[in-house]
Parts: sequence; C-alpha cells; structure tokens
Amino acid sequence: MYIRTTGSLSELTSLSSSVTDYVYKNGRRYSAYRDAKYFLPNDQGESDRSDLIHHIYGLLLGGRLILSPLKSPPKRILDVGCGTGLWAIDVADQNPQAEVIGVDLSPVQPSWVPPNVNFVVDNVEKDWAYREGFDLVHFANLNACIGDWKKFLGQCFDNIKPGGYIEAKEADTTSTSDDGSYPATCALYKLQETIRSAMDSLGMTMRAPAQLKQWFAEAGFVDVEEQTFKLPFNAWPRDPELKDIGRLQLVQYLEALAPYALGTLVDVLKWERSEMDALVEQAKMDLRNTRFHGYNTLRVVVGRKPLA
Repeated sequence: MYIRTTGSLSELTSLSSSVTDYVYKNGRRYSAYRDAKYFLPNDQGESDRSDLIHHIYGLLLGGRLILSPLKSPPKRILDVGCGTGLWAIDVADQNPQAEVIGVDLSPVQPSWVPPNVNFVVDNVEKDWAYREGFDLVHFANLNACIGDWKKFLGQCFDNIKPGGYIEAKEADTTSTSDDGSYPATCALYKLQETIRSAMDSLGMTMRAPAQLKQWFAEAGFVDVEEQTFKLPFNAWPRDPELKDIGRLQLVQYLEALAPYALGTLVDVLKWERSEMDALVEQAKMDLRNTRFHGYNTLRVVVGRKPLA
C-alpha cells in the first residue's frame, strides 16, 4: 500500500512503485495496481462523475454523511473505496477529533485536505494491515468491485472496534418503476441486464446491494438495518427536490453508460464497438424519456459489531 498524504500512519508501510501503473484502452485510463479488477476508468471524467454522485447522495440523504447511530464522536474512521475522497474530507471537517483514512486503488484524491485525513492507495481485497481498529468503516458504490464479499466483510468486521459500526451506501443497478411505466423491453433495461450478466460471468456481482443486509448479519454484525431511498433517473417526479435530484442523476447516468458498457459488453462479451454504441445511444434516449417513471433504489445498510 502507498500513503498518499503526509499524516502519521505508523501502522502502514509506504511503497512508491506501481501506484501509477495505468492501462489505457478504449480511449480511457484504468488502474492496474495490485492486480486490480476494477472495470471502470480512473481518469478525470470518472472522477467528475464520482463527485457528482457524492453530491446527489447528499441531496437524497438530507445532507447526512453518517447514518449509523454512533453513541459517541468517532475517533477513527475508514472510508473504503474512497474515490476522489469527498466523503472522507467532509466527514473529517465535521469530526475534527477523528482520524479519517480513505483507501482506494487510484491516487485521484486532492493534496490539500484537512489535517486529520490521510489517503492510502491499496487494493482492499488484499489482506489489511491496520493495527488499530475503527469506530466506523464506511463504503459506497463498491457494487461490482468486490469479488469475495465474504472475505471483504470479514476484514471489515475484524478491523472495527467492539461497538463500532459498518455503513454501506449502494444503489441497485437495474431501474424499476412503481406504476409499470418503465418496460423491461426498452433498450436501457436490456443494457442494464446485459452488463449485470457480464459481471456475473467474471464473479464480480452487481447484485450485492440487495444482499448486504443478510451478508452483514452473516459476517457477525448485529442491529443490522436497511433504509431505502428512491433515486429517479431523470426529472419525472413532481416533487421539486426529487425533480432536481433526477436532473443531476440523469447527467451522471448518461456519463456512466459508455464506461460501463466498454468494460463489459466490449471487454468481456466481445461485442463490436459499433454494436455497443448503438445500444448505448438507444439507452440514453430511454434515460431522457420522462414518460418512464424510473428510479434506482439507494440502500443504506448499517450494522454494529457486538461488544463481546
């Protein structure tokens, strides 16, 4: 692992080699650090989309960064798959008493951060090397990024202090509607399901969000609770706040389709690029169609490590 910032993390060993071993394909930049299997790019376009998702979640959750019912101010927080680090930075600002560590495959985080934040470049599917536990382990948008969820959640459990919490924010990858207006015959639904099937063939499931509540309990966490939030994929809602959220979600969703399709339909299923482009363009038309009252479900799942 490689320490990105200059904080005092004595339990981590700094390795400078291979951190920026990038792979360039399909006109995008990808991480190749420590046998990474992450199929999305790590370039500026993807960083901008990640930042927009953070903003969307903030609006959808009423500005709440932490939904876990922590009994006291946390002293150590780990953000797994931190991306550009916005969640870690905001949490550090709100909790100046806490040491916040963000870990990700790519060094795409800013250099100017609060003094209580450190970023680490590492593959979280490898063995963890922390000597001191955390009051909160948080992750978001790791769906399709973890090959062995049992091992991953076991490492989370082992590195949380007794009484500490785990918190996940993960969105279902297939859209739905409550009124039947979003048909399973449309191009967007076909694209979503084809991508999910491709990831299944790699052993990197995109069906994790709906399983997390059960998986948390199986990992040993107690008081496991799930909250769900409807995330509209365009501006169809009448509610003004949800309409604004839908407008933003449409922007990031439109940007997401091509990299998701490149990493699966082209790289895994070996589609021709022209075939993929045609389906993506049809799916974009579906995304913009406000007659489709479609949404994705954001699931916030929390659990507590028992005291004994």
